[in-house]
Amino acid sequence: MAEEEQQECDCPPCEEGAPAWMATFADLSTLLMTFFVLLLSFANMDVVKFREMAGSVKDAFGTQVENPGSFEERSDTAVTIQLSEEENRTIDMMQMGEQIRKTVEEQDLENKTDIKVDDSGVILTVDGTFMFDGGSAELKPEFEKFLAEIAKIIEENDYPLAIEGHTDNIPIKSPIYPSNWELSSARATAVLRYLIDKYKVPAKRLMAVGYSDTRPLVPNDSPENRAKNRRVEFHFKKNPEK
Repeated sequence: MAEEEQQECDCPPCEEGAPAWMATFADLSTLLMTFFVLLLSFANMDVVKFREMAGSVKDAFGTQVENPGSFEERSDTAVTIQLSEEENRTIDMMQMGEQIRKTVEEQDLENKTDIKVDDSGVILTVDGTFMFDGGSAELKPEFEKFLAEIAKIIEENDYPLAIEGHTDNIPIKSPIYPSNWELSSARATAVLRYLIDKYKVPAKRLMAVGYSDTRPLVPNDSPENRAKNRRVEFHFKKNPEK
């Protein structure tokens, strides 16, 4: 009995908490998870580069000529990568968005415009104060210069374009524009008519619509926010049938 008590006293004291190896294992698992998350984030495919790569593959393997001795052997088997119509439209929209972005940068108008590419197409939003004076639908000369560059992009792409006018929620009442509905519609129509008259853009590709203050970007609760809501949007439609 005494020997048993002696043996119990000789046992090393138990450590509190998890074993040290468990903390090391947890750190290793966290690092591995972070590593794979990074790999996944880098794995997003650029569809534009994919199309260029597909063309390179086709050029490389489409036709091969060999001369073994006095014989000539030719292989006409082409390697092609077919993209769906939807994928081609998506690529076109990405390229158009990048083209518009470069134009905006060249014109130094980053603070006057916004560009978004989504499932509906490409949306170019332009600050209304850059385009028109207050209560007016007459285009400013500085905007006409920018519109000339946009007209080139319109001509290079055959997608339909909706020109959408928006206002803030401050009522307007004048002999010409009884309400914001007439003002927003007149501004959209002014841009449309300018593209048709000046640059001969086919009328069947264009539409103009005024939304008044029904689609604000931000709440109309400050002068800064109301200025953001006064805008014209150029919406290149990816899927016009929808």
